[in-house]
Amino acid sequence: MELIPLGTSSASIVRDRGLTAYVLRNQGKVFLFDCGEGTQFRLLKAGVRRSRIRAVFITHLHADHYFGLFGLLISMSLERRKSPLMIIAPRELSDILQSFSGLRPADLPFKIEHIPLEEGLEFQEVYMADGIQVSARPLVHGRFCMGYRVERADQVHRIDGALAASLGITAKEQFQRLAAGQSVRTSGGQVVAPDQVRKKSGAVFAYVTDTSPCPGGLELARNADLLVHEATFGQERADRARETGHSTASDAALTARNAGAGRLLLTHFSARYKDLSVLEKEAKAIFLNTEIAEEYQAYPITSRKDMPQTDPAA
Repeated sequence: MELIPLGTSSASIVRDRGLTAYVLRNQGKVFLFDCGEGTQFRLLKAGVRRSRIRAVFITHLHADHYFGLFGLLISMSLERRKSPLMIIAPRELSDILQSFSGLRPADLPFKIEHIPLEEGLEFQEVYMADGIQVSARPLVHGRFCMGYRVERADQVHRIDGALAASLGITAKEQFQRLAAGQSVRTSGGQVVAPDQVRKKSGAVFAYVTDTSPCPGGLELARNADLLVHEATFGQERADRARETGHSTASDAALTARNAGAGRLLLTHFSARYKDLSVLEKEAKAIFLNTEIAEEYQAYPITSRKDMPQTDPAA
């Protein structure tokens, strides 16, 4: 797998940074995470064909994360796309698309398969095809927001028995349900999700934005080989980060360290930061293997067993 940032700015477009969008490529298939305004132009610049997009994963319905979807869908329609497009997003997106002339189901030459995310969910498997399996967990933001975790599909049935037992999983039926991708509840009332107890054998990518530090973000990042985490502010504006449901660079680094992630890419930067090296420096003081996400650069997502462990603080 490889990841290509298309937009790393928070809320406002700045000269050198676009609004949030990330391309994930796996075995020739393309997946889009968020779709801020201007995403389809950035796809062209990155050399990524719209026709190859199999699914779009929207974290939440703030404009800077999904307003580019409308133009992208119209362009796909004009190109007479035939293959279905899966969109994983909050349920309200269906009503929004219905209100746009040209985007209603009867207007499009291809089918949109909307996987609705409901407020209040704790964990949901949202995609399993094309060699990947994607799960979603809630984040803490100003409105309903989800983060995503991508794993190789060949991992999904590999349960770590000792780890599951340590969490209170004892019955054969519970192990079978976990292997089938279903969460279970222990006798003590704890909910255990499949991704908490899987044996890790391949690359894992976690996408965590927009959010304040929270349990959902930590679980998404658990042992991820590559974690993309928002760092809207520096620590000097930590109060503002909490007010707006965002994270600082230090917050992102702490999540990476506490989750045992292998590599951290910072993203979703406030327009007030012209020099992003200050955020990188702040995060590296906590988690050394940190970089600023550079737009249009391809980042290979490699299994940890093939990566050097360079962070002495982890």
